[in-house]
Amino acid sequence: MATLEHTELGDVTVLKLKGSLTMEGLEEVQDQFQEFTRRPGAHMLVDLTEVEMVTTPALSMFLAAASSVKNSGGRLIFTESRPPVRDILKRLRLHSVLQTVAGYEEALAEARRP
Repeated sequence: MATLEHTELGDVTVLKLKGSLTMEGLEEVQDQFQEFTRRPGAHMLVDLTEVEMVTTPALSMFLAAASSVKNSGGRLIFTESRPPVRDILKRLRLHSVLQTVAGYEEALAEARRP
């Protein structure tokens, strides 16, 4: 099971994912996640603190969102992944494609940058 909470902090939308982003979990959050990340020029922070596991479809969703936001002139920042998720991102070298910033406050400041 997975959930998605969103908070508007001024000009930044914070998306907090929770749970396991397996096929089943992804089905529960994917439409809502895509709805937010398809907003033109959006500035977003994706908090992965409470994500326990990611699978290939979840990583594909992250990559598609990063591309969509970038192409619309927005910013998409990822932060605070736990060791299993962080290890997968590093092993697959996705940090070179997905902008990640350690520390919630630092990531929020980066998301706010024009």
